[in-house]
Amino acid sequence: MAFYTDISLVYDDLFPVSPEQRALFVSLMDDGGARSVVDCGCGTGSQLQSFAGAGLSCFGFDPDPSLVAIARRKLAAYPKTRVETGSFADLTGLVPFPSDLLMCLGNSLVHVPQDEASRFFADAGGALSRSGTLLLQILNYERLLREGVTELPMICASEGTVEFRRKYEWEGDRRVLFRTSLRFAGADEPRIARNEIPLYPVYPEELWEMLANAGFGDIRFYGDFARSEFSPGSEAVVCLARKT
Repeated sequence: MAFYTDISLVYDDLFPVSPEQRALFVSLMDDGGARSVVDCGCGTGSQLQSFAGAGLSCFGFDPDPSLVAIARRKLAAYPKTRVETGSFADLTGLVPFPSDLLMCLGNSLVHVPQDEASRFFADAGGALSRSGTLLLQILNYERLLREGVTELPMICASEGTVEFRRKYEWEGDRRVLFRTSLRFAGADEPRIARNEIPLYPVYPEELWEMLANAGFGDIRFYGDFARSEFSPGSEAVVCLARKT
C-alpha cells in the first residue's frame, strides 16, 4: 500500500498515542485483567508498546511491510512481543495464542469491504480467550455522511515541516475514495506524496449488529478514548465488547 509506505517515516509524529489512549490501556490491564494482547493493523507498534513495556505477551500484524519493519525495531527489546506482515483475512492463521485483548484501532477496519469486516469479527471471537475483550476504533461515518464531510482536518507534525491533508469523495454510502496529500518541507523544494485508496464505511448500528452476530456481548460505544458518551455528533466510535 503506497499510502502507508510514504507515511511510515512520519507515522508516529502524525498519529501519536494520546494520554487518553494510554489511560485506557492501563485500565484494560489493571481493571480488565488483560495479560495478552493482539493488535490487528498495528502500524508502527506504538499502541503495543504500552502493553509490551508492562510485560504482557503481545502480537501485532499489519499489511504494510514498511510499518511492520518500524514496529519490529521499536519492539525488539521485548522478548514476549512479535510482529508479522498480514491482513485481517490472515487473523486465524497468524495469531499464536488466545488473547485477553484484541485491538483494531486507527480506523483500520474500514480499509476492507463490509463483508470482510463482518468475517473479521467472527475470526476475532475465535482468537480471544474466554471472556476476552475487543477494543475497536473507527470514525463515526454516520456523522460524516449526514454532514456531507468531504475533507478532514489537516494534521501538522514535525514542527510544521509535515502537512497531511485528507479528502473524501463519496461514491454512495458504502464506499469512499480517500485522497491524501503528504507534504514534506525540504531544504529546496517541498516533496509531496499523493495517494488514493477506497474505504468502506461501517455505521454504528450495523457495527453493533456485526458484533452481536459474531458472539460479542456487553457492547459499549464511546465517543473517544476518554470514554465520553457516544452521540450522533461524536467524531469517532470507540467500542469495547466482550466475548460471550
